[in-house]
Amino acid sequence: MIATILKSSSTFSAVRYNERKVEHGVAELVAIRNFGYLQDAPEMRGITSLRNYLMDYSARNDRTRMTQFHAAISCKGDEYSKEELIKIADQYLNKMGYNNDGQPVLMYFHHDTGNNHLHIVTSRISPDGKKISDSMENIRSLKAIESIMSIDQKHQNSEMMKLAKSYHFESVSQFMAIFETSGYEAYIQDKNIYIKRGGQVQDKIAVKEIEKLCRKNGEDEKKRIRQLRAILKKYRDQSTSREELESMLKKKFGISIKFLGNEFSPYGYMVVDNATKSVFKGSDILGIKDLLQFQSREEKLQKVDFFIEDKLRENPLATTFDLNHDLHRFYGCYIKHGNIIMGKDKEELASYLVDKIKYNDKVAWVQGFSPVNEQQVRLLSKMFNVSSEHLHVEENGNNIHSTINTINEQLELSKDSSSSESIFDRLNDEGIWTYRFEDKFFCVNPSKREIVDLEASGIDMSKFKASRSADIETSEHKHSTGQGKTRPISNDIGSSDRINYNPDANRNSYGEVDDERAMIRRS
Repeated sequence: MIATILKSSSTFSAVRYNERKVEHGVAELVAIRNFGYLQDAPEMRGITSLRNYLMDYSARNDRTRMTQFHAAISCKGDEYSKEELIKIADQYLNKMGYNNDGQPVLMYFHHDTGNNHLHIVTSRISPDGKKISDSMENIRSLKAIESIMSIDQKHQNSEMMKLAKSYHFESVSQFMAIFETSGYEAYIQDKNIYIKRGGQVQDKIAVKEIEKLCRKNGEDEKKRIRQLRAILKKYRDQSTSREELESMLKKKFGISIKFLGNEFSPYGYMVVDNATKSVFKGSDILGIKDLLQFQSREEKLQKVDFFIEDKLRENPLATTFDLNHDLHRFYGCYIKHGNIIMGKDKEELASYLVDKIKYNDKVAWVQGFSPVNEQQVRLLSKMFNVSSEHLHVEENGNNIHSTINTINEQLELSKDSSSSESIFDRLNDEGIWTYRFEDKFFCVNPSKREIVDLEASGIDMSKFKASRSADIETSEHKHSTGQGKTRPISNDIGSSDRINYNPDANRNSYGEVDDERAMIRRS
């Protein structure tokens, strides 16, 4: 375990460094403490807001220029987990004098190297405005880590031995595998099992004592073996390498694999199933050759294409959400922005599939208006250029009170206003589109996906019907003055970058519904 104090700064450049790592997907913010309003408002956090908060906090001491304290605590490989490193970091801050009530602290866990490590960012100024001592801090840092590890290691070793003894295992080697998959080394010498970590022997136990704890597999274990066989096969087919398989099993199920023999051509393996606290002989689950029979990325991606085609044949209106549910389950991938995303790899989806899925997403989005009768189905079909056969009536419909309230508010305001602005302009400014369709007036609120039959909803129709004899603008004028003010509709499900269901993209004007101009304004 190593603690490194990194370069100081007056502008908290460490925040930018760590947040950039988060953006690139190789780090995560695991602790934020004493950050005022930012504490419970993750949507407001960013490089600028976090840096500004730390600089404002540090300004209580105007004599110290380099106010940033930035340290990294790292271990060998995955010897210590994220949670363990956070606990160690807390103890480290305490010993270094940065544990005062009100001290702002950020912790970032990084996984961009082969060694787990955690970065700490805080201020060198304490809440009372005094500078926290940096005298001989590198020496104090070294002693702090040595002290923490000495105390922590003894306790951890004791707990690990208790835990290992509580597992079900059939042999001494399976018992040793529990340690070997938890960051320890284990070996037998002089009839004892020695447990080693960090280059030092941490514990030992007599082989005979462990032999007494060995038990044959019973019915529960045999049932679990069948479950593990299915799990290993499924995630083998989602992986392209041994490392990827091991990582996936550990992350999803707490399953660790101990391979036996040569690193590049193992002759066997053991499975440490931490969920059921059991260790199994690998060959009882799946032969080593079968386990390591990985498919190439190309083979897997080709299968994904065929899988999507099959799913669309089964359900011609399957959406991105529907497909991703099954893709994640069977192949460990998903589709986004017209691409298949598999781990860090990205492959373009066939264009005809992209178009089909985008259309299905649009249908699902339009259905979200919950039309209550066939007339509303026909209107939505024409507005958004989807087949009416792909939409259906929903008897209950949406709660449309929000849009009705907005319409009534604008009607009241138009009575009191001396402005010549029409009710249609007012509603359009609120993001509500007005249409005359099949001799009825409708208001459509895309942002809330609400459609209102004005007359049926008891709306005062006088200001709407007065426009029947008004000149109707051309679609060009209408779109330049009205449509541009409406918000684009974002795709909540996600195959396209944005679903901006602008009818002009599909026809000259979706305002022309049933051969009538839909958005009517007084000239």
